[in-house]
Amino acid sequence: MKNIFRPAILILTIGAILIACVDEKDPVAVTTHPAGFNDKNSADFHGTVLLTESLSFASCQSCHGADYKGGTSEISCSSSGCHANYPHPENFASPASPEGHASFIASAVDWDISECQSCHGIDYSGNGFAEKNCLTCHTQPDGPEDCSTCHGGAENAAPPRDLNDNTSISLRTVGAHQIHLSGTQWSTFTTGKCESCHNVPGSLAASGHLDDLPGSEVVFNAFASFNGTLSPQWSRSDASCSNVYCHGNFEFRKEDSDYPWAYIEPVMRGNNPRMIWTSQGGGQTLCGTCHGLPPQGHIPGQNCEGCHSRVVDANFNITNPYLHINGKIEVF
Repeated sequence: MKNIFRPAILILTIGAILIACVDEKDPVAVTTHPAGFNDKNSADFHGTVLLTESLSFASCQSCHGADYKGGTSEISCSSSGCHANYPHPENFASPASPEGHASFIASAVDWDISECQSCHGIDYSGNGFAEKNCLTCHTQPDGPEDCSTCHGGAENAAPPRDLNDNTSISLRTVGAHQIHLSGTQWSTFTTGKCESCHNVPGSLAASGHLDDLPGSEVVFNAFASFNGTLSPQWSRSDASCSNVYCHGNFEFRKEDSDYPWAYIEPVMRGNNPRMIWTSQGGGQTLCGTCHGLPPQGHIPGQNCEGCHSRVVDANFNITNPYLHINGKIEVF
C-alpha cells in the first residue's frame, strides 16, 4: 500500500509547486513597475527614475527588447500613444518649440549632453543605437559640444546669446563681451581671448564647467593683473570690474624708467576707474577715461603724438591698437 501512495503524493506535491510558480510569474497578477511609473507627477515616474540613474536603458531593454518594441514582455514602449516618436517628443528637434531639445537639455540635465551619446554615439554621428546623426544640424567643429552651441554665435562663443538666448547688453550674462572679444579700437590684446577673464574649459566635461555654481566664474589672467602685480576684482552683485591693468590700474616708477625726464612725480599713475560691465556708451570708453591726458605724474602737455606717434594721432585716435594696452611700457 505504501508503494502506491508515495508516487501519488509526489505527483500532487510537484503539481502544487508548478501551479504556485505559474501564479507567481503571471505578469497580470504581479506588477512589474510601481503604480506611478507612467505618472509624470509621481516620484516613481520612469522618466525621472532614468534621470536619477536608478534605472538604465539597458534594464528597460531586458524586457521590452533592444528596440523597445515589446521584447519578452510583449509590451511596446510606443504603444497607447506613449513614445510614439521615441525617444523624444514630436517637436524635440525644433529650437523654437517648448519641447525642443535645447530647453530640455537646459532644464532637465543642466546642459550635460553625455546621456545623448548612449543613443547617438560618442561622436554624435549616429553610430549608437538611435542611428540619428546629430552632426546634420550641429555642423560646428566640435558638433553638439562646440562652445557656441550653448552660448555665443558664429563669430565667437561669447554672448550675446547667453545660455537663455538673451541678447540685451543690460544683462550681466551679456554685457560687454563683444566689445572685449571683437573690438579693436583700443587694443588687440583681448580680442578673441576668453582666457583674459575666464578659465576656458578644454572640453564640455572639463572640471568646473558644468557645475552647480551660478553663472560663469571670472578668473583674471596675468595680462589683466599686469603679470600678477595687481589684484583685479569682479563684483557680480553690481556687475562691476575694478583694479585691472586694462582699465588704468598701473603705476610706472620714475626710478625704473629710461625716460625720467617725463616724470614730475616719483610715480605715474592711471585713473583706475570702476567699470560697469552692463553700461556701454556711458562715457566709459572715452579717451582719457583710464588715464589722464596726460596721466597723473606725467609732464604737462596735450600733444600725445609728439612722443607716442606710433600709437596715437593728433586727434587722439589710436592708430596702432597692438601697441596700446599691451602689457608693456613703451614710449617712442
